Amino acid sequence: MNPLSHALSRNGNNFDLVRLVAAVAVVYGHSYLLQAPDGITDWVHNALGFDGFAALGVYAFFLLSGMLVTASFDRQRSVPRFAVLRIARLWPAVALGSLVTVFIVGPLFTTLPLREYFSSGMTWANLDNFSTIVMKTGWALPGVFEHNRFPVDVCGPLWTLPLQVRCYLIVLVTGMLGLLSSPRGAVLAAALGTALFVLRVHLPPNLTPHSLPLVQISLRDFSETPAGYSLWPEPFFMLGILLYGLRARIGIGGLTTLAFTMVFLVFRDTAGAQPLFYLAFVCGVLWVGTTPLLRRFVPRHDYSYGIYLYGFVVQQCVANIAPQLSHVTAVLIAAPFILLCAALSWHCVERPVLTWCRGRLARRRTACADSMLAGEQAARETAR
Repeated sequence: MNPLSHALSRNGNNFDLVRLVAAVAVVYGHSYLLQAPDGITDWVHNALGFDGFAALGVYAFFLLSGMLVTASFDRQRSVPRFAVLRIARLWPAVALGSLVTVFIVGPLFTTLPLREYFSSGMTWANLDNFSTIVMKTGWALPGVFEHNRFPVDVCGPLWTLPLQVRCYLIVLVTGMLGLLSSPRGAVLAAALGTALFVLRVHLPPNLTPHSLPLVQISLRDFSETPAGYSLWPEPFFMLGILLYGLRARIGIGGLTTLAFTMVFLVFRDTAGAQPLFYLAFVCGVLWVGTTPLLRRFVPRHDYSYGIYLYGFVVQQCVANIAPQLSHVTAVLIAAPFILLCAALSWHCVERPVLTWCRGRLARRRTACADSMLAGEQAARETAR
């Protein structure tokens, strides 16, 4: 068995491969939603009865993010560095995507005259990246994709970005409290994050200037899950925090994954089938992400985020032009365009911004270390 702590070292894992597979799974899962019905439905959902390709891809993203983002804060132990790197990872790709959506996709596919399209406030609202990333505001353009099977929404996967931001805040707060540097602290951090997920904190409606803004706390309505999902992504992020905290005690092996899979298959028709599947799924994700057998397939570049963002956009374009295509044919047509967009996003925006931010932060940390060293030397000379 490979210890998870070894896999979390910089070059000891296949997590980029897992992210790529997860992004492709999301794109393929959406193909059933976006194309006209061709008599074929998501076979994973049919087999399981509760989740399909897209949901499992999102769960894998959140599980890995929980581990890697927690590891990032624990290594740096710096609030500014953590915040800068998180913003650099999320925002640039969204900013580029909003520009592509407004100035390329919109003019090509809107049914409105271009003058009316560009004079609409709805068009320019898509450039508000803060609302997109934080406030759960998706991209919608006037006259675009109105007659698609999945109308209006230009980029469905954007709904998960605010959830990611909230999870980042949990890591930030628990890290500032010093909980992420020990196994017990990580367990407590995961518990606090889960509690915040279970409890909903909100202000009462109809507040007046003279009324006290009493905070109301209620339990989440567990009957409301995201469309097409039987669970929520956030618990997988919290599990990632827990796994990072216990990394030295967790061994990952193919036999363990196989054993949990067999247990699920034996009890698949019982009430415990769903939690047993998620247990096997998590083990499978970790095994794929850590086994040396797959190391040769790890991609050199991380196109997963670009595929995740642009996949839905390109698929909507294909569905608008040829709604009667089968979902497989539509995916095959969309695939090269999705890959091109993801590659341009990574090479032209995502990687340059990340490299620049890391370089600036590294130079600042080196300058601070040099300054502290010079101060210590001056103090020693003064003492002499």
